[in-house]
Amino acid sequence: MRRKLGLLAAVLGMTAVIVGVAVAASSPSVDTGKASHIGQHSAVLNGTVNPNGSSTTYFFQWGLTNAYGVNGRAHGAGSGTVARAVAQTASGLIPGTTYHYRLVATNAVGTSVGRDRTFTTAGHPPPGVATGPATALTNSGATLTGVVNPAGQATTWWFQWDTSTVYREETTHQTLPAGSSPQSVAFSLQGLLADATIYHFRLVASHPGSATSVGADQSFMTYPTTPKPPHVSASTTPRHPRHRPYFVNTSGSIAGPTWMPAQYACQGNVTIRFFLGIKQVTFTLAGVQPNCQFSAQTVFNHLPGRHPHRGERLRVVIRFIHTNYLATNRASYEHITLG
Repeated sequence: MRRKLGLLAAVLGMTAVIVGVAVAASSPSVDTGKASHIGQHSAVLNGTVNPNGSSTTYFFQWGLTNAYGVNGRAHGAGSGTVARAVAQTASGLIPGTTYHYRLVATNAVGTSVGRDRTFTTAGHPPPGVATGPATALTNSGATLTGVVNPAGQATTWWFQWDTSTVYREETTHQTLPAGSSPQSVAFSLQGLLADATIYHFRLVASHPGSATSVGADQSFMTYPTTPKPPHVSASTTPRHPRHRPYFVNTSGSIAGPTWMPAQYACQGNVTIRFFLGIKQVTFTLAGVQPNCQFSAQTVFNHLPGRHPHRGERLRVVIRFIHTNYLATNRASYEHITLG
């Protein structure tokens, strides 16, 4: 009898272990379903979630790529052990555009991610726009440029502009016919109030009853009526190279008025000229970099004068060539000796 009872207890214990394994909670099971009710600006995302015995929440992710970018609102899926259908509406979408989406669910055991799926919203895609540079600059005007792709539908375009990114001004609205290739557009601004003033602008385009596309911000500065000379500093080293070929390096910087941003001041070229007496013996051109620095190397393969066995003293003249923003100016004279 005792042996039968012990055997029964062992069997019951094994059964309990098996049952415990069967009901133990695990991370949720998810399946991303097909999107439905797809319109121009919204779509219903569908899927199924099995909580696998633990309290579970779920949400959808969507975006223009499989990096997504938008997380939908989290909802509870309960703690059951069977799959249940779930759905969420993605809104604020762009017409005629392909979106990626997936279902994500999480509980105390772990997080599960459904497969990536796509859908395309109804309607025409919005026009493509790219703000170009400002051209034909003067001290009171500029021509704004850009590119518009009508994307198969008649498209209205215009520029927004201002002295800040508030964009309180707009150009006249103009229309491009339906097409599928990029079209260059431009608008001339004249009679701007002040010279040496920075303006911001961007290109905007829209389809009737559809989303509006906005290009990136660009800026320009009108030319000053009287350009100011910059401070030019430079140094040429070594001062006394002794062996042929003679290598010398010239580097320096340009400093415009403190009110002028570097993107306008740090332009142009510097001439580096070497003189023996009043005779120029060589010439080098160095471009000013975006950090307002410049540098160049000059090589003398032999002494430039009539005395090849005697050191020769050269005068170094470094001059900034004027731009529309800055006037010509030079650095202090330097001297080097070759040989």
